[in-house]
Amino acid sequence: MYETKFKVRSTQVDSFGHLNNAAYLEIFEWARWEWAEDGGDDPVKRAQEQGIGPAILHIDLSFQKEIRLHEEITVRTWFHSMERIRAQVAQEMIKADLEVASKVLITFVMFNLKTRKVTSIPDVVRAMYAADEEYRNQLG
Repeated sequence: MYETKFKVRSTQVDSFGHLNNAAYLEIFEWARWEWAEDGGDDPVKRAQEQGIGPAILHIDLSFQKEIRLHEEITVRTWFHSMERIRAQVAQEMIKADLEVASKVLITFVMFNLKTRKVTSIPDVVRAMYAADEEYRNQLG
């Protein structure tokens, strides 16, 4: 499990004063990039060297608590499941009081950028999945 901290900016809130629904996806994506890079997988480098990258198939996003302007939040990111060609990444947005504000489950495949077809998940990504095993076990 990887944690990333963010502070909500004025450009991310809507006219009701809370985090815009599209901003949730943006913050979750930033957290996934930081997680991948910190875990030894630079997606841009992989795309250049191996010609593959992730392609999202499904996003299941839920909102549970309001997040407002200037709030500091922590995003937890981990691999939820992995098969030969398909995997799921789970994320939670945690408020300063430790309440879960939002959850997302993202299903993706690896995509060959030349053939435009699904390909197997590379070893570096599988190693990140293995590294999250302890956290998955804690969740039950």
